[in-house]
Amino acid sequence: MCGKLKAEDFVSGFENLSIDEKKEVIKKLMPKFCEIAMKDMSMISEMRPKCMEIMKEMDFPMKGMICK
Repeated sequence: MCGKLKAEDFVSGFENLSIDEKKEVIKKLMPKFCEIAMKDMSMISEMRPKCMEIMKEMDFPMKGMICK
């Protein structure tokens, strides 16, 4: 419970940042996120549907390659 509250506080704080601040946080956290996610494939499976839904709504050149 305490860990979940901390995670929710972090996400809430992140949502209140400016777009530039969010970009800086992402640059710093993405390598750690990737390291954790690659060690726990169940985490990737859990997130995949939401990520795929987000990618379907976006228009970027690598979309087709990523979706395959």
